[in-house]
Amino acid sequence: MAAPVIHVVFKTHLDIGFTDHAEKVRRQYHERFIPQAIDTGEHFFRENPDEPRFIWTTGAWLIWDHLNSRSPVEIARLEQAIERGLITWHALPYTTHSELMSPALFRAGLSYAAELDKRFGRKTIAAKMTDVPGHTLGTVPLMAQAGVRFLHLGVNTASPPPDVPDVFRWRAPSGEEIVVMYQKSYGTTHFPQGFTEGLSFAHTSDNIGPQSVPQTSEGLREIAAHNPGATLRASTLDAYAALLWDRRTEFPVLDIELGDSWIHGSASDPIKSARFRALQRTYDAFESEGLTPSRLAFGRELAMVAEHTCGVDIKSYLRDDKAWDRPAFEAARKTDYRFAYTEASWAEQRAYLDRAVDHLAQPDRARAEAALAELDVPAAAAPTGHASAQTLALDGWSLEFTPTGDVASLTAPSGTRLEGQNGSLLGFCYESYDSADIARHMDTYLTHRAEWAILDHDKPGLAKAHTARSASWQPAPAGRIDSGIALTLPPQAHTELGAPARVDLAFAPIDQNTIELTLTLREKPANRMPEAGFLNFTPAGAGSWDFLKTGLWQPANRVAAHGGGQLQAIFAARRNGLTITPLDTPLVGPAATPFMPFDRNPPDFDTGLRFNLHNNKWGTNFPMWWEGDFKARFRITLA
Repeated sequence: MAAPVIHVVFKTHLDIGFTDHAEKVRRQYHERFIPQAIDTGEHFFRENPDEPRFIWTTGAWLIWDHLNSRSPVEIARLEQAIERGLITWHALPYTTHSELMSPALFRAGLSYAAELDKRFGRKTIAAKMTDVPGHTLGTVPLMAQAGVRFLHLGVNTASPPPDVPDVFRWRAPSGEEIVVMYQKSYGTTHFPQGFTEGLSFAHTSDNIGPQSVPQTSEGLREIAAHNPGATLRASTLDAYAALLWDRRTEFPVLDIELGDSWIHGSASDPIKSARFRALQRTYDAFESEGLTPSRLAFGRELAMVAEHTCGVDIKSYLRDDKAWDRPAFEAARKTDYRFAYTEASWAEQRAYLDRAVDHLAQPDRARAEAALAELDVPAAAAPTGHASAQTLALDGWSLEFTPTGDVASLTAPSGTRLEGQNGSLLGFCYESYDSADIARHMDTYLTHRAEWAILDHDKPGLAKAHTARSASWQPAPAGRIDSGIALTLPPQAHTELGAPARVDLAFAPIDQNTIELTLTLREKPANRMPEAGFLNFTPAGAGSWDFLKTGLWQPANRVAAHGGGQLQAIFAARRNGLTITPLDTPLVGPAATPFMPFDRNPPDFDTGLRFNLHNNKWGTNFPMWWEGDFKARFRITLA
């Protein structure tokens, strides 16, 4: 039997942010880390040009960015390292929350590698995502069409991995497939069953940078010590991808969703997410019409919003464990530098949207600005009429309300009627959580109790907050507004917690079959304590839901056990001819499943849907509060 061979891939996990503000991290890679990787590679190249002991792999965006932003001397040095095979890229730009991306935007991310391949005369066939626990099946045909054959997924070790084989063929309904290796860490040594050649990662931690010569030697010695008799070879993901693809028939086929149990973070800044969705629809239109260089630059910049880093590391930069109650929190925001520095990182992430628009020339820029203008929240009109009035007629549509302000039913001009379960079809709910709720989340979610994992997910000091509450707050009717109803939450929820002062539900017929609901949150205060807002959509009747995720319609409940099915980012949902399209907020979960504990079972949507408008469920690098007015639109089509 041939001696085992291990393909060693040297890699640093890239967070565009987290360890500091994103622009500082970017400069750190260009000014220190890429030169350091070249230094290490050149040392081993001089030792043995035919088989150097170090090859550094990173996402395609970082290489592209260096080649398009640095001095001629720096560019020439990187070009030489690439031509010598010392620096290489994989097919994806960086790790994303892929569920947030339309097919067009995902292709914009793939375009970096395609451009580099053309420039350097190669074909990249492997890709990697690190940290984020799961991704959507909708990306499979997009990667396959781009020539990607292999995807390595390496999960954050504190997060539960979906219940999938170590290596499998991930197949889309249309037949396209890629080979996936899923590991319960950023990446370790693994030999697929029956293989004498294995894949190993010499990974450095988040934004630590590439290995030095001594670190490279030590890393190779460590891998060798755990694999006696094996031959170690500095390699690339592409080289190992070719081996796996040639023997792909040996691996089981999987055709279900993995889900992303970190996707809740997209609702931690709902204003950013709504603007992202508006501009993403604009980019989708640009791609269908034909991309120009400025349109592609717009899409590439926009894709940065889906990159998995949303700000600085909360446990490192926002270390306060006292300012939880609103008075103390509001004082800390004004005087504590840690709060200001952390908020600045969230503002930096929002600024990607403005930078994307800046790439466009007129009249494309005007189209993007018009899409953003649709998100403007008009001034509040004073409610009129009797708060308990229970019917509303609009251009042939008829709506009935419950005494509590929920929508009980919708009737289209054709007479098609949509009723709610137990009398409620549509309704808003605000939830607040306390330290016991956070503890339940950690008990159900974490795979280990390392200190960093607890600090990432806990809200240290929350137990001492006087006003923290574990409660569900229901609104009450305040009166009629134009084409809808105004609701108010209990005063305590607004003054002590983070509930909006008012919630408006307004309706606008689109055509004979479609009506649009605009849900507006007004005067929401910033609140550091854990909270979430929801729109419940619970139509009566039976039937299975399908979700549109990254261009692919798929059953909503066909998600791997231990995966991210409890909360999913979607572009539309349908059942028995009924379709609901969330234009501004992507997250949806089962109506009957509690939000805070993690449910490791595949989701059950029989009781309906609940769209998550905002949350600050756990820390890591997600925004921990937001404030102001916000509106979310939902289009409901009755077949």
